Amino acid sequence: MQFLEQAKEVCQDLLFVDSHHDILMDVLSRHQRGERGALSGYWAPIMTTGGINVQVLPVYVDDRFLPGLGLREIMRTLQAAEEDIASDDSRMELATDVAEIRQITDRGKIAGVLALEGCDGLGGDNRVLRALCRLGVRMVAFTWERRNAFADGTGERNPGGLTAAGRAALKDLRDNRVIFDVSHLAEPGFWDAIDIVEEPLVASHSNARAVFDHPRNLSDDQIRAIADCGGVIGLNFYGGYISDPPTCARMADHLQYMVELVGIEHFGIGADFLEGTLREVSVQALVESSIGPDMLHNWIEDCQSADQMPVFVAELLQRGFSRDELAALLGGNWMRVFDEVWGS
Repeated sequence: MQFLEQAKEVCQDLLFVDSHHDILMDVLSRHQRGERGALSGYWAPIMTTGGINVQVLPVYVDDRFLPGLGLREIMRTLQAAEEDIASDDSRMELATDVAEIRQITDRGKIAGVLALEGCDGLGGDNRVLRALCRLGVRMVAFTWERRNAFADGTGERNPGGLTAAGRAALKDLRDNRVIFDVSHLAEPGFWDAIDIVEEPLVASHSNARAVFDHPRNLSDDQIRAIADCGGVIGLNFYGGYISDPPTCARMADHLQYMVELVGIEHFGIGADFLEGTLREVSVQALVESSIGPDMLHNWIEDCQSADQMPVFVAELLQRGFSRDELAALLGGNWMRVFDEVWGS
């Protein structure tokens, strides 16, 4: 109990960045049902209770809408987010650089950062990707689990590397100071990207394969490569990537293993709390989707949504992590990468 109370104070005192939470899936679903204001009315209080004041907001397109309706769904999602944030009583504002993040959080609001989780809806057209970046997308992952015109995802059985379109798109991202996210990228594409980039790249929501063997987790060599380019790996709280059964202790084992490998300065939080998101989407929609309803149940029992994040921080305090280390993990490392890639 002592560590939990201390963890709650730490989470509230420090800048806290979560690099992956599919909140916009729920926001779009509510908009389609005629509901407005979920970002402020539903999600902001959950994030604030857990201490999160910078939230990366990925846009994901489900298999049901691919290939023909992918771009439409991306634009619908961005529009739903914009409408929620534009309301007078919004507790969140969008940020595109570090200065805006600090201005928003200084006003006591949550800074939202738009991201793209998979470029499946773009048809391999780099011009569309550039247009989305001009609309405020600041982090891009080429793939989810599947293959598209840019690269192959980790769900492909015989994956290839970046395509010609993918290589050109990666150059465009670099030229436009957009962060490249490798979390769902198959390993051949990962190494292609490492050969191309000079600035930090990130894995927004991934864990250690050596701790739990899953293709979505990173090998030691991948972890070292991300560290070598100055990047950050966001810890993923989905149970299927942690252990069986998933626990806070095993989640902390992932962090401790990776910190011993390359140092605390290369890790953050990318919680991917889908359970809290998918709970708001109809079960039928999940059955029809590529996600599936099983993800509703595979979570750490006492840390499965943003408001429970202090439970994990308490585990780290109990293991002896210092306040400075927690400041780096919860926000400082992400802010460094944001500043290096975007500028202030």
